[in-house]
Amino acid sequence: MPSSSLLIRLPALSIVDLIGADATAILHNLTTNDVKQLTPDVPNRLGLETFITNVRGKCLGHVIAFATENGYRLIGAPGAVATADNAPPMRQSQAIAEHADRYTIREDATPAIRDEELAAWMVIDADTEPAQTTPPPSMTTQNGIDAFQVPWVKSGTLFLLPVASSSEPPAQIAESLGKDANSLTVADEDDFHAHRVAAGFPWYGIDLTDAHLPQEADRETQTISFTKGCYLGQETVARLDALGQVQKKLVRWKLSGMPAGAAPATDDKLRAQNASEDAKPVGRITSVGRINDRGEGLAMGYARRSDFEAGSIMVGSILAENVGEVAYTAEVLAPVRGESPE
Repeated sequence: MPSSSLLIRLPALSIVDLIGADATAILHNLTTNDVKQLTPDVPNRLGLETFITNVRGKCLGHVIAFATENGYRLIGAPGAVATADNAPPMRQSQAIAEHADRYTIREDATPAIRDEELAAWMVIDADTEPAQTTPPPSMTTQNGIDAFQVPWVKSGTLFLLPVASSSEPPAQIAESLGKDANSLTVADEDDFHAHRVAAGFPWYGIDLTDAHLPQEADRETQTISFTKGCYLGQETVARLDALGQVQKKLVRWKLSGMPAGAAPATDDKLRAQNASEDAKPVGRITSVGRINDRGEGLAMGYARRSDFEAGSIMVGSILAENVGEVAYTAEVLAPVRGESPE
């Protein structure tokens, strides 16, 4: 690991274990990626990023899947999923568990939610340069604890520890990395999201919800197998692939021209360059990364089809203290790509 590393305690993640002899068949029928290629019997287990889709092809969940000795572990953001009849939203883990249970009839497959049992810690390389590619997810066991390489950040490791052992930054994490505990700088969740935005990874419940189609996240190479066979929602996903007709995509923007100390907010709108101030927005910010003292930084959000290609320029405005309303620019960056699941 790099010498300069951040240690961050994340909020309880969505963690679902799908257990049983038929777990592979059930998960295969509910996900966009080919989970059958995962295996638990190697020292460095590979994982897969995948969407859990509903019958309409919408993103009920977005997780990293790993094979275990008796099934699969699904790890994702703690974001909420909308429910019918104006009921309160449920956590992603609950939505996935209920979804799997609904489509399990006589098969031996039982979902178990582990959110409150496991504490999540991230150790992140303090380098903030944006990533252009991400390695495939993988899992190892270091000094008796599970360590996951996940594409959430450019370079970092996720540790899941029993909650009872995680009230303080655990010494076993530093030991597993060959470091002294004092060499890890304790940071907060904002630092995690700054690195996540730099890596271009969507966080379920913030950048991605059950209202979105998988292709709108622009992560086809990481998340979708077009040869795996049938699954729930496949018809919609395949039709979009054939027609290429998504009307918006999640993009990263390079922001420039903001006053020192100012930053855009979630849900701020962007308009096309040279468009009038009352023109219809072509972009909407969902996550903001770190902004430097020169008024430059990164953000993520959705851009319309007319403006989601790399290099497209949009304009936003921000109200700065003692300055008033100031325009800034947002340039669409090339997407971060990962290895194909095929």
